[in-house]
Amino acid sequence: MPDEATLRDKAREAIESGRLPTARPGRILSAPSAGAACAVCGVLVARGEMQFELEFPDNPSPKGKSLLHMLGRLRANPKVSRYHLHIPCFTAWELERLKGTARRR
Repeated sequence: MPDEATLRDKAREAIESGRLPTARPGRILSAPSAGAACAVCGVLVARGEMQFELEFPDNPSPKGKSLLHMLGRLRANPKVSRYHLHIPCFTAWELERLKGTARRR
């Protein structure tokens, strides 16, 4: 596994290229990997190794909508983007994401 500075560089590159979003994930799961590639470093997360899986709804729910509207969205089965990350890669992504968010304020 590369050192922290290298992982932060890779995370920043993934954000700047649009491969990873800077938004807060809708859901973060931690589970053993099924062998997916890491969205930060590109290396496969070994089968059985703990990983983070980030889920981002492609169409986030608008604030102030009615309950009926929200129930309709649930039935629509919205598309979700998922990203798999090694634990150190997740840390690097989170630090770069938060640093970029603070810079934009």
